[in-house]
Amino acid sequence: MSFHQSGGKARLRTSTDTQALFNVALASLQSGDLSKAQAHFLEVIAKAPGNSDALHLLGVTKYLQKDYVDAQRWISKALAIRKVPSYLINLGLTLAAQAQDGAAVDAYQKAIALGPQEARVYNNLGNLLKKLKDFLGAESNYRQAIETNASYALAHKNLAMLLQDAGRIDEAEISLKRALQFNPDSADFLLAYGDMLERLHRLAQAEDAYRQGRHWDSLQYIKRQRADWDQLDEIDAAAMLQVTSAHTGTVSTWSLLGMPGLTPQAHRLAGKRFALSRWGAELAAPETVRRVDADCARLRIGYLSSDFYDHATMHLLAGVLELHDPARFDIHLYSYGPVRNDAFTGRIAHMPAVFHDISACTNDAAARQIADDGIHLLVDLKGYTTGARLGITALRPAPVIVSWLGYPGSLGHPRLADYIIGDAVVTPVSAAPHYSETLALLPNCYQPNDHRRACGAPPSRVAAGLPEQGLVFCSFNQTFKFNEEMFAIWCRLLQAIEQSVLWLLKPPLDEAVENLRRFVAARGIDSARLVFADRLPQTEHLARLQLADLALDTFPCGSHTTGSDALWAGVPMVTRPGMLFAGRVGASLVRAVGLEELVAEDDEAYFQLALSLARDPVRLAGMRARLIAQRLSCPLFDTRKFTRDLERLYSAMWLRETSGENRHGQPLVLDVEG
Repeated sequence: MSFHQSGGKARLRTSTDTQALFNVALASLQSGDLSKAQAHFLEVIAKAPGNSDALHLLGVTKYLQKDYVDAQRWISKALAIRKVPSYLINLGLTLAAQAQDGAAVDAYQKAIALGPQEARVYNNLGNLLKKLKDFLGAESNYRQAIETNASYALAHKNLAMLLQDAGRIDEAEISLKRALQFNPDSADFLLAYGDMLERLHRLAQAEDAYRQGRHWDSLQYIKRQRADWDQLDEIDAAAMLQVTSAHTGTVSTWSLLGMPGLTPQAHRLAGKRFALSRWGAELAAPETVRRVDADCARLRIGYLSSDFYDHATMHLLAGVLELHDPARFDIHLYSYGPVRNDAFTGRIAHMPAVFHDISACTNDAAARQIADDGIHLLVDLKGYTTGARLGITALRPAPVIVSWLGYPGSLGHPRLADYIIGDAVVTPVSAAPHYSETLALLPNCYQPNDHRRACGAPPSRVAAGLPEQGLVFCSFNQTFKFNEEMFAIWCRLLQAIEQSVLWLLKPPLDEAVENLRRFVAARGIDSARLVFADRLPQTEHLARLQLADLALDTFPCGSHTTGSDALWAGVPMVTRPGMLFAGRVGASLVRAVGLEELVAEDDEAYFQLALSLARDPVRLAGMRARLIAQRLSCPLFDTRKFTRDLERLYSAMWLRETSGENRHGQPLVLDVEG
């Protein structure tokens, strides 16, 4: 990382020997020999304690060694002697590295007050102000950087990202194109441009940007969203090299889940690198000072998310939040997402919980609020899903931090979460080495469900877009979970079962629909036997879902809410477990409804099991009847029992925390009965 140096020669009023020693120290610093530079600067300071340049550059040396606290101390000593812009700028860098963003802004502004600065100073200040949610100030400084140096590509790119977040997409694209004009081969800029195009659903152009930037991980995800499986083996192999190579930049985490070759070890590594790239300053900062009453009569639980509205997470979690025991648990909901006026807004208002809108807070301010509220256990519900702010949990605002529900995998960095909640199927004890978190296993299924979900009378088949006759296979998963091998099995089922149809959720891209129809037609199947369903509100979706006969799980990334939706609607689901958490959820779901016989060992067993059920309507009807009869009593849908088990797990975590035993890494397994 570059640093700012004083202009001109050092103002030394010492001997020629000291000057020579300073020059040696400076040469060592510039050559990257940090240990030698540190030793020589200390010698200079011993001989000339008032040498501000030596004090400053010793601080820079410490900064480059990632000893940010000591760096701040030495640079502050230099500033006590002389107010020099470069000292202030490097102090700002040091403070920012410790997530002391407000103090870093102050240092930058003081440097700028002493006179005009380089473009990168304004750019860095813009980054800090954006982080502090001063978006007008950030935009002003990015534009000042560009005015200072019109060809400074990084400022154009950062301005584009700011404008994109503000919804000013047309302006954002212009700024990003300018950045690429000045640096057309920048992998970082091409990644940003591809992401922008992806958000605009211009996936073909996004694919070109990712390919040019050699972002194979993003490229494979785009192709899977388009149901374009050509050359995916080669692209997946290149993406895996990116994940495992120490010499490549960070890669996405969620988007990797559709890759058949992804291992738990590689997924954990990708998570760690992503965390360090996105929240490195918070991960390196001192932990938030907490105000926790260890002997509090009620355990104070905080849930952290941006999804406290009509969202898939709330469809699962709402019942649990309503059923928490207020006599034993003090529940707080921390929302950094939009507060929307929908059906869940009213439910939240009547939950035994305190709602906190922290959307306007910086990561530091949010962490301080949570810490000041005395939260014992903070449960992060997002992980690496869209909109996540793990910078909050990285600051450690609670003694125990738990990862649950939103992200099916390890976050990769132990500071982000102490525990991950799973079960014996999705996170078996044998998988513990693949997690930076300690496994915390619920006795049945890790996934909650809302017992109040409506499942009314189904519409007619014609109204739902289905033919009046024929067996209905269904899979309402996102398109990126589909792949050639799996779809080939589904085609075999369509070929074997006359008049059957495959009912899918309509992809947002017409191109994906066309590619899927083309795939089945190439195998001699009428493409009209693929039926695409529009997206509906959940109540209407659950009603129509009852028209399906058999749900087909996806692999290697399986059904999650789509799987429990099908089972809630009384539709059996054939599944097969994979290596990853995300590929084992289906097996956990069917186990928790007492239908373990729906779990197949491999691809062929999956095909044969689905085929035998499709050919045996009596057996299939019996499974449907069992699902409907035990809808509220089986472990998967008994929300009250699930909530009591979850509370027991929280209590066990806190007992372990307060017992003084160092048992981190040893799985916490909850017994069935309690």
